[in-house]
Amino acid sequence: MPHHPPDFPTSTAALIEEAQAARVAAHIRAVLAHFQSHMNQSSNRKTNQMLKGLDEDCEGPMRGLRLPLNAWNVLHRENITTLPQLIAIADRIERLPGVGAKTALAIRAELSRIALLKA
Repeated sequence: MPHHPPDFPTSTAALIEEAQAARVAAHIRAVLAHFQSHMNQSSNRKTNQMLKGLDEDCEGPMRGLRLPLNAWNVLHRENITTLPQLIAIADRIERLPGVGAKTALAIRAELSRIALLKA
């Protein structure tokens, strides 16, 4: 039986997109690992305070993505309307005005959930 090499993306854009997605996925995994470590070390009161508001997620214009209303408002204001746009800025999301640590965590956790569903 002849051996066929695997199909590889040939366009530069596809290679860049794959590299960027891999970088974002690695960053999200690191953030989640840090968050889990922090959760294990913190008291229940601190944990509840940190998670306050994260269970009030809602769907927005990006199908399948559930984020707090504040996150949707920031994304709308910054004209981030697609998942690839959001993934592209995920590693610097805290720099957007109105995005604090809790909102950044919620966005990255949701991007991680979406990435895992696709995998």
